[in-house]
Amino acid sequence: MINLTRFKVLIGTSILAMTCGFSAPLLAEAVEQTVRIEVTKADDGSQCQVQAVFKGDHDNCKNDNAKGRGDCSKESGCVCTRQEKHVSWKITEKQSFAIAFDQGSPNPFVTDGQSECNFKSNKKGQLRCRVKGKDVPKGDYKYSIAVPECPTVQSHIKIY
Repeated sequence: MINLTRFKVLIGTSILAMTCGFSAPLLAEAVEQTVRIEVTKADDGSQCQVQAVFKGDHDNCKNDNAKGRGDCSKESGCVCTRQEKHVSWKITEKQSFAIAFDQGSPNPFVTDGQSECNFKSNKKGQLRCRVKGKDVPKGDYKYSIAVPECPTVQSHIKIY
């Protein structure tokens, strides 16, 4: 009787371990992506330069559903994500910035309720927004990044 109970526990544990082992890569497929905003100020007092870049350990654009980085450059700050996932922006030196969907693309982020995105950085120079649910169509969403006293820079998010 004890051996039968141990055998059942062993089988149950094995099934659980295999399920977790197979689901971990699927869950890791779409992790939160961070766009880094770098501001360079000229020594001669001329206008500053803004650059958005993607630097991350896990690149969502590399999975099969996103179809690679052919149209989504890391140097322009482009990131790939899915519905209901978060995208974060961080700027150097805790400077303020704002995001605006003024490039002809609709806003794919939550605009009301508890997860509302106001598109303005906090005092630490960070912004985190959640993509809307299943009703957000797949595709490219172009936006501008505005840093005070600097020209805006354009980037985009690829939702797959």
